[in-house]
Amino acid sequence: MTENLLTRTERAEDADDAWVLETLRRHEPATMHTQHPVVWHHARGSRVFDRRGRSWLDWTSGILTANAGHGREEVAEAIAGQARQGLLHAYMFPTAVRARVVRALSELTGFPQCVLYTTGAEAVEGALKIARRHARAKGRRAVIVTFDGAFHGRTLGAQLAGGLPAQRDWAPECDDVFVRVPFPAAGEPWSLAEFEGELHAVGVRPGDVACVMGELYQGSTLRGLDPAAAVALREWCTRTGALLVFDEIQSGFGRTGALFAHEHTGIRPDLLLCAKGLSGSLPVSAVLVADPRFTEGLRPGELTSTHSGNPVSLAATEANLALFADGRLVAQAAERGRQLAAGLDGWASRRPDRRRVVGAFGMVAGIAFTTPDGALDPPAARRVVTECVGNGLLVCVPSTLGGAMVKIMPPLTTTEAELADGLALFTAASDAAQRD
Repeated sequence: MTENLLTRTERAEDADDAWVLETLRRHEPATMHTQHPVVWHHARGSRVFDRRGRSWLDWTSGILTANAGHGREEVAEAIAGQARQGLLHAYMFPTAVRARVVRALSELTGFPQCVLYTTGAEAVEGALKIARRHARAKGRRAVIVTFDGAFHGRTLGAQLAGGLPAQRDWAPECDDVFVRVPFPAAGEPWSLAEFEGELHAVGVRPGDVACVMGELYQGSTLRGLDPAAAVALREWCTRTGALLVFDEIQSGFGRTGALFAHEHTGIRPDLLLCAKGLSGSLPVSAVLVADPRFTEGLRPGELTSTHSGNPVSLAATEANLALFADGRLVAQAAERGRQLAAGLDGWASRRPDRRRVVGAFGMVAGIAFTTPDGALDPPAARRVVTECVGNGLLVCVPSTLGGAMVKIMPPLTTTEAELADGLALFTAASDAAQRD
């Protein structure tokens, strides 16, 4: 009976996208359904296909994951090969693929230690534990300092660290541990004295701080970290003994035209967090540790997780890392990023009263839509998404900026012609959506 039920279900799923959408609507909370109802069937390079063969240029990269393009043959073959080997799970027992991946990450980044996890939020939690344990071993109060507007994930610790009040209003008050200060965005006033003043105002001394954690560009607001401020924070952390943590879960693996966005600042963090583009497909994340002394005080097993180091996921990671080894993908991201920025800037400048480029960092950018009186215009952003999908382009609207920003994140493999086509589709759809 179970077999017959499954067979009927599989036939229904294969035959009708409406069945998929209705079944998800019925069995999942509404909060899960945030994207336009395009049922993905397969994806290749810069395009996503449904079961009928209709295709869309993808300007989401699966939210900054498919940096090396969708459906890479090298990655798929590595996954299949590991699956055929018959080792689908190994907990924390040693495997050759785990050894190869942590070595490859170390060689690629210069960080001698690596802690593997599954999601970006899990890597954030691991970094918070490392930083607080390290600080507590030195008798510190172990305060976590982060920035207004930050997004670090959806687990409890990650959202307490985050700088978006609406996303942590379900969480307990922990203001004695998590302190948020103004983000030192490029082009905005900021000084180290003001940073210390913010800490002093809430009773935090420099010696109390376990770490300062920030993004190189904020995934929620697309404001970029000022390079001079990054240098000042690096010097402050070195002087005070706090760890500098860079969350590059969104900005890593070529997205900004450098392998990691912190390379644009000329400094290195103490802990580097990566995920998304790390495997380009399956759930893998990592905390990269610049100095083994930061993890010396941890108890055996304190950083382990059931699915970290999963051999199938790591096979995908190993193959994906190899795609970045010669630097060509990163160089292409820089070149296409200049093309993207030029196209968006030229188009937006013709109607500065109705749209503006929020941020452009290599192959990621945001467009905020406004009403004629200058207010943010979420309905316009949603109309843009609908128009784009109807014309063969996938884009998405984050929940931040009131839902008035369309975030643009093409795969780094996008060709010059594909990007030109995407720009034409996007600008035409946006013009149509704001025709009033």
